Amino acid sequence: MSNNGQSDYLKKLHHVTDDAKTLINRAIQNRVCIGITGLSRSGKSTFITSLINQLKQHGAKNSRLGGFSPWLKKRIIQVTEHPLENRYLPRFDYEQAVDSLSGSAPQWPMPTRDISGVLLEIKLADQGWFGRKTSKSVFIELRDYPGEWLVDLPLLKMSFRDWCVQVEKQLSRAPRSSFSDNPQASLKQLDPFADYNAATVETQRAIYIDFLHACKKQSPPLTIIQPGRFIEPGTQTGHPALHFVPLIACAGYSEAQLQSAGKNSNFKQLEAIFERYKSDIVKPFFKEFIEPIDRQVVLVDVLNVLHGGEAYLHEMMHALEAIGESFEYNGGLFRSRIEKVLYAATKVDQVVSQDHDNVRHLLSSIVRKSLERIQGAQADLRVEAVASVRSSHAQTQGNEEILKGISSEGEAIGFVNPRIPDHIPSESEFTAFIDWKLPQLNPPKSIRANQDQAIPHIRMDEVLHNLMGDICR
Repeated sequence: MSNNGQSDYLKKLHHVTDDAKTLINRAIQNRVCIGITGLSRSGKSTFITSLINQLKQHGAKNSRLGGFSPWLKKRIIQVTEHPLENRYLPRFDYEQAVDSLSGSAPQWPMPTRDISGVLLEIKLADQGWFGRKTSKSVFIELRDYPGEWLVDLPLLKMSFRDWCVQVEKQLSRAPRSSFSDNPQASLKQLDPFADYNAATVETQRAIYIDFLHACKKQSPPLTIIQPGRFIEPGTQTGHPALHFVPLIACAGYSEAQLQSAGKNSNFKQLEAIFERYKSDIVKPFFKEFIEPIDRQVVLVDVLNVLHGGEAYLHEMMHALEAIGESFEYNGGLFRSRIEKVLYAATKVDQVVSQDHDNVRHLLSSIVRKSLERIQGAQADLRVEAVASVRSSHAQTQGNEEILKGISSEGEAIGFVNPRIPDHIPSESEFTAFIDWKLPQLNPPKSIRANQDQAIPHIRMDEVLHNLMGDICR
């Protein structure tokens, strides 16, 4: 057996033994596995850092977890981190994240680039037989992964031609059609029936990847970026299954016509690589990482998308609906395994308090189609509006509430926002947001999360209640 073959065999054996160990522990422990993902720039790393911090710093003087019953009743004795059973799942670097937030020049934690996890034990005071005081432990496994990978899951139901036609439509419509670096004209030069040339394909692939990065860097960012591994490859950098590109000229041909192409044609060669991408990268990610999840958090930067207008909001709605549909793959994750789903609108500290509830209702409207699909599975569904780190404070000037914070340039600023609608805006209602952008704030300088303080937040206690309140009873 070659070294590579032996390595693959050992990795598979380790996965089997690690998975068995996890299953045994789940059977004997009060334990849940919570997946945390989100669309681009929704603040996943910051959210996980704050969630862990609220638990670890439950006894801090500034801890504010009134919506989480175990804290309110002073039942939390200790919170301890344990090693994960899966030796191939990198540990979420909580210490680095809190150090970033707690420095003299605070910085946001590094964004999610790959999978990671953490396993926490929450030791709770309990009452046994005859009123005797005792204790019990619950175990919370958190799994972090890029939202771009989740948006890849719809590819599992698509043929190569289907995907190429989808990309052609995206490039032809607003907002992508107005981008100066739109690669539509360049990609059309690839004839599906011409002989495959690896160098030509790589040139077009580089152009397409640059465009995907530009889509992600938009303000607000676009949310349907496929294939997700093109911009966030994680450990798959250089994998042969990444070397394909959309043949948008396929839109002019039927599936039958394309299947008659020669074996060495662009279509047949790229179709084979596309199918390998699904089988070697997308399916294993779902099977090994997503399938064990019991409860799911989806973070959404709903406020930022308002500035982009109707086209950006509709793309976000389509992405969230596609995510919901994707979880029905292979028996249905939401239908058979997910017990709770929490959609959370992030960065709510950047609008005045009277709009917080409107943000939550707006997100409810946006995800309604996804919620309807999940409701058929009798999952416990929640929608929240949160700030993982409260980076602004309110002041009153006259009869108006204004917010103050530190800008990304390090300057003290004051700001207000247009009234946030509690529903999906009509075309005319979007005009109020044309000249408004969500301010880019730095974390406040008062955070000492790496010492003995809890991170200031908005409604993270409700998040804890929604995700783990039941197993902490």
